[in-house]
Amino acid sequence: MKDRMMMKVRRNAAAWMLACAGSLVFSGAVAAAPDGETATTIMVEGTTHQANNWRIEMPANWNGTLLLFSHGFVHGPDNPARNRPHEGAEDLLARGYALAGTSYRATGWSLEEAVPSQMEMLDLFEHRFGPARRVLAYGESMGGLVTLALVERHPERIAGAMPLCASVSGGVGMMNQALDGAFVLATLVPMDRPPAIVGIARKGEGLVAQVPDEPEAVGALVRAASATPQGRARLALAAALAQLPAYAGNGPRGAAATRIPQDDLAERQDAWATVFERGVFFPRRDQEHRAGGNFSWNTGIDYAAQLALSGQEDAIGQIYREAGLDLAADLAVLAQAPRIAADPAAVAYMRANYVPTGQFTRPVLSMHTTGDPFTMVTYQDSLARLARNGGGSRWLRQAYVEGGGHCTFSGAEIVAGIEALDEAVQAGGWDGVAVDSAAMNRRAGSSPATPGRFVAFTPDPFLRHCGRTPGSCPGEPAADR
Repeated sequence: MKDRMMMKVRRNAAAWMLACAGSLVFSGAVAAAPDGETATTIMVEGTTHQANNWRIEMPANWNGTLLLFSHGFVHGPDNPARNRPHEGAEDLLARGYALAGTSYRATGWSLEEAVPSQMEMLDLFEHRFGPARRVLAYGESMGGLVTLALVERHPERIAGAMPLCASVSGGVGMMNQALDGAFVLATLVPMDRPPAIVGIARKGEGLVAQVPDEPEAVGALVRAASATPQGRARLALAAALAQLPAYAGNGPRGAAATRIPQDDLAERQDAWATVFERGVFFPRRDQEHRAGGNFSWNTGIDYAAQLALSGQEDAIGQIYREAGLDLAADLAVLAQAPRIAADPAAVAYMRANYVPTGQFTRPVLSMHTTGDPFTMVTYQDSLARLARNGGGSRWLRQAYVEGGGHCTFSGAEIVAGIEALDEAVQAGGWDGVAVDSAAMNRRAGSSPATPGRFVAFTPDPFLRHCGRTPGSCPGEPAADR
């Protein structure tokens, strides 16, 4: 194994850091510490024999806590080690937290490889620096689901967890919800060459995926729907069933996106059209390849009932009337349309990789922006249900940041979450640890000049909740005997 080390120099650097460094080579750079002094951070990185790239950053003022970061979905051949969130890493280092993370052993929907890769990272850290006083797992998007798997499977080593902007409903429910949006639009806006909804993986294909899988066909479908009032109405119905948020200026990094009022129906339709492709046509090719078949279904799903549960029925009805369409007639078409069935073995694979059990025994703080267009905030409703069913509710807290975009937390918001989680771990639970919006904004350093974005928020019910237990999901295929 060939390691590289980079050192940020601090006057009077601690002797123990040099001892940990051994004979490795240093290069210098300077970073400011909170007290105005210069801080020292050792960075060590390497690759294991299992092609797991890893990286550690160790500050001189280490507080004894290791933050184990899990990255999100990667859909290309490059797979560098990732040990940092989008924002907040320098602030976390300055507060004395060590940062570690890996590439996982594979790209794509690599939950199967991610958990052992991250545990391997802990072993490497302990070999280099000795045991941490406590390990907090956190991660973004798919990495938030990895984070939940870590704390559920390894509570003896993971003291707490903070999934961020994560698919915390679990992969099965998340992908069923996406299937609903795609199925509704493709059924009601027929195309000569419609995009494939499932059955995308073909024999011999590798694990590299595009986002979405068939960009030309998906783009053509959304453009066709957007070209007429009737198509826009049908896209609005599909978006409501997929539970897409309606935020102006939304996109992957649209942190400044603003919530559109419920009565501004035209602007809401524009917003849904903007995010529909990536918010509904998730990459399935890699998942199907791993699962050995299709794991999503809409057998047994009543879309009229789903629309009523969504809270969007009146708005969609008004949009349909303005377009000169009959909503009941389109719902009848959907009711008669041939359904998509799933392979039970593929469902079992996706459930194992991963639907949370909700059997938490360590503090978990799940954070989400209210307008995330790719991992919907309604997933948080599903997570709360999983925790209630699994007996882990007392260990779970959820915090919401007003804004759009995917994983667009500020550095201050990330730090606020980590410090709240660390406090709960030290207290042995959430009793006495405030994580309401006012408390979180205080932690994030908000002021009248720079108000915080944490808000009191209750997500809508998640329409395709799917539990950990086989047979717990509406319309689920019977498990193989």
